[in-house]
Amino acid sequence: MKKLLPIIISVASIATAGAQVKKKPVKHAPVKKHTAYHKKTTAHKAVVHKKVVTPPPLPDSLYFPNSDITLNTYDTSGLRSNIKQLLAVLESELGKPYIRGAIGPFAFDCSGLMKFGFSVIGMTLPRTAADMSSLGNIITPSDWSPGDLLFFAGRRSTKSKEKRIAHVGCVYKVENGKVLMIHSSNQGVNIVDITNSEYYKKRLIAARRVIQVDSTNMVVPPMEEGNTSDY
Repeated sequence: MKKLLPIIISVASIATAGAQVKKKPVKHAPVKKHTAYHKKTTAHKAVVHKKVVTPPPLPDSLYFPNSDITLNTYDTSGLRSNIKQLLAVLESELGKPYIRGAIGPFAFDCSGLMKFGFSVIGMTLPRTAADMSSLGNIITPSDWSPGDLLFFAGRRSTKSKEKRIAHVGCVYKVENGKVLMIHSSNQGVNIVDITNSEYYKKRLIAARRVIQVDSTNMVVPPMEEGNTSDY
């Protein structure tokens, strides 16, 4: 028994010492957060289809706003051939819509219509109404005739001292004091009687004759402001 006693005491002391030692917490490796990786997808650009403007069908006999004139009643026999051709081209565009910056063939703005029409008779006009106003010769209302260009101020500049040209039309017919103008406005390409129109009277800036012909009746390029003409 005496031989076993030291062994028992030794085992007991080891057990006691082990109980006194605090167990150290086991550190676990931090759990990595799984971040889903998504490849950036390239957004598909929407395909923009250009809208094709289809002009409305034109009736056989057209009514011009604010007038009692129709195409089939207008006698052009007394006009020069180049002016007849010009008016015929402009007439063919009646009813087509107005779109700012449009030069045809499905839509026009005011200067785009004039540029298109005059190109058919061999005349290249500038792109804007303001630039067109420097061509040809200034004429008074008593001298207006088909083919002359009429220039008007815009809505915003009518109240200012300096009116800026923002619209252009072409004299279509002059008869018994009545002046009809063909142009492209918010109503599209149309012919309007400007004789008693306060709207156009307030905005009128100038009228110019740009169609000039030589001795053989051939159209010559328009002359810029300051040049003289025998026309």
